[in-house]
Amino acid sequence: MAEVGEGQYEIASVISRSFATISSNFVLFAGLAVVLAGVPAFALNAWQASVNVNFATGQPDLGTVLSPSYLGPIFAAWIVAVVTGAVLQAALTRATVLHLSGEKPTFAQCLSVGLAMILPMIGIGILLSLGVGLAMLLLIVPGIILWLCWSVVVPVYVQEKVGVLEAFGRSLDLTRGARWRIFLTMLLVVVGLWLLSIPAGMLTVAAAASGSIIVTALFSSVISALGSMVMVTVQSCIYVELRNVKEGVAPADLEAIFA
Repeated sequence: MAEVGEGQYEIASVISRSFATISSNFVLFAGLAVVLAGVPAFALNAWQASVNVNFATGQPDLGTVLSPSYLGPIFAAWIVAVVTGAVLQAALTRATVLHLSGEKPTFAQCLSVGLAMILPMIGIGILLSLGVGLAMLLLIVPGIILWLCWSVVVPVYVQEKVGVLEAFGRSLDLTRGARWRIFLTMLLVVVGLWLLSIPAGMLTVAAAASGSIIVTALFSSVISALGSMVMVTVQSCIYVELRNVKEGVAPADLEAIFA
């Protein structure tokens, strides 16, 4: 029997666990994603289409794009997206860990966790974006490495109830020695989502060609929301896998440890 810390991170285990979690709780996960990511995106997409800003042809009306009446709502939509995105990450992370611990997550329970963590989650998002963004400006590779180092900072913060800065350090420790496999995991997921988005994208294009603003905005918003749902769930399952193989903590034991 392997000692604690001797296990090996398994890509197949993470991916299968992620999609098993989503399929077992699809209504909950999709509901959270649609409410917190899809609705804000739909509102923005529908509004942009209604003001006739034609980005598709590469010749948008610059007078409209640079006007305060256009930039103001865009900025407001960005603020809303930051807040709802923070809530979504915390809520889905909590839902994933509860499911893998053998409990049944509920919409109200997970949403309340997300709402309670709005400010620190926004702080984590800002720090993560600044750190990775600055590293990307130097060279692409350092940015990717830094993102991998911090890839489980959100589940660490949500589940282990540590401080924001401590969560970054904890993510650094947990991912050490497994970052290449984490990279391959995320690459496979991104490629899979891209392949699945092709038929959905064709439907969006068809809706746009028909001139239906509402249908076009609806398709693109739902696709974006479901993609966010998958990515957050995978990151949570990466965290669970790392706790299991590096510290010997089985998924069913996570709630008992941090209850």
